[in-house]
Amino acid sequence: MRKITIGAKNYSVPGSWNEMTAEQLCFLAMILTKQCTAPEIKLKMLLYCLSARIRRYRRADGDGYSVAFPDETVWLKPEQLTTLGFVFDFLFTDTDKGPELDIQLTRNPFPIYYSESMILAGPDDALTNISYGQFIMLQSWQRQMKHDFETALNNFLPVIWKDSVFTTSEDGAAEWFQDVDPAVKTVMYWYFLGSMRFIQEKFPRVFPGGSDADGGDIFDIQQRIVDEMASGDVTKKEQVKQSLLYDALYTLEMAMERDEKTKRGQ
Repeated sequence: MRKITIGAKNYSVPGSWNEMTAEQLCFLAMILTKQCTAPEIKLKMLLYCLSARIRRYRRADGDGYSVAFPDETVWLKPEQLTTLGFVFDFLFTDTDKGPELDIQLTRNPFPIYYSESMILAGPDDALTNISYGQFIMLQSWQRQMKHDFETALNNFLPVIWKDSVFTTSEDGAAEWFQDVDPAVKTVMYWYFLGSMRFIQEKFPRVFPGGSDADGGDIFDIQQRIVDEMASGDVTKKEQVKQSLLYDALYTLEMAMERDEKTKRGQ
């Protein structure tokens, strides 16, 4: 957590994606659906995390803002308020198209989620306990998001959020997520994106493009994992799919490292 001083008091605010609570992440997902600029979003997140309310006033010594906290009210100038918003710079990264979300969420905010109709149990942090088969299914549904995001997302999430108890089964029903708040589903998807970014950085040979690798590379990665772990035996394909994702990626990463050393030795 990051400490900031406002007025005469010290406050703690999140300093990274993984330090944000599920409620804070859902609030972020909600305000992103509004027509807000990146600075406005940072300021709204600051006020939400501090349970503060803001009002603009005009005084003889200049315009400013009255910021009411639970136990004090502070008068701030516009530039002071803007500076405070910088604590949430980690949410965005600058691109040629302007600020974009810099998703680095690897902590599962919803290991257990209670919907109106059922209990949904999700994977461990950074997707460390999902199977290779689930990974394949996730990639398949992620591609479908280009055509029908909502339908694909409702089929994507039950691949790794299960009925009551988490399993490595690829089965799941889109109906499980029909009554789940859209902001919650967005945060769940962010968790996947952040975890995949972490995985791509952890296995750079398997994902040479890093977080910029396009979806087309996944087919080649999947086939190479199967070939490496099954040693060319097609009868072992199903067994490979039941392997943990990290085990499969580690096997391929080591195989590619051996190939590199062999080529350098030639």
